Amino acid sequence: MKYLYLTLIVCLHTTLTVTAQKMSFQSAVGTGYFSGYHHSALGFTYEPRFNFHQFSEKSALSLTGSWTMGPSINDDYRTQQPKYRELLSFPWMMDAVAAINYSYGNAATPKSYQHFGYTLGIGYGSHRAVRKTDPLPGQDSLYLQAHGLVLHALFNFPVGNSSWSLKPSYMFNFGRLNKDVKGIFGMSLLYNIGVHVNVPKEPPPFRHSKQYYKDLNQEARKRKWEQYQERRNKRKGIPADSTL
Repeated sequence: MKYLYLTLIVCLHTTLTVTAQKMSFQSAVGTGYFSGYHHSALGFTYEPRFNFHQFSEKSALSLTGSWTMGPSINDDYRTQQPKYRELLSFPWMMDAVAAINYSYGNAATPKSYQHFGYTLGIGYGSHRAVRKTDPLPGQDSLYLQAHGLVLHALFNFPVGNSSWSLKPSYMFNFGRLNKDVKGIFGMSLLYNIGVHVNVPKEPPPFRHSKQYYKDLNQEARKRKWEQYQERRNKRKGIPADSTL
């Protein structure tokens, strides 16, 4: 975990030293799937992103955090001892990553307005879970505690006027507890909140001042009143040039 905190501090320092650049914030939600040796899990993903350096509205550097929580999938249960089954009755998983990304095209910024795009990132992460394997002495551990370097990419694409991302990732496990787990592979489907593909249509500009349209409305009301008086006078047989 200390490497994760160190990465966060370095990324935060980088953002504070680039305050003169245009910045923006965006986030995404979705589902993620993770797989490792004797381990697989599904979870809900939330991914905030702070664009600390925008080269343009189509490309940016960003600091990203990703959190996923959900149940582990028990796909390799080998022990037949009841006391170990109780340990696996409530499997869980948590995955956290801090990374620096470069994005281009779709979802690079909240106002990129592109149909397709991509993101490349590198960071450090931690993956904790309960997995189904043989917990007998000398065998694999029930508890998975992996952490290490994370590489990921996002392929951004449109669905209607909204933006979605397909995110494959891989974490190299530097932990000593689970030496049988060399790494954790992940695949996520994310919805980019508030990011649109099509440029919004702006309302047509006023050709005249607001006072002009206000006076025009007054003139229209005056003409309607005069027409009403003419119809009333005509019914009563009053000449048009007569005054009431």
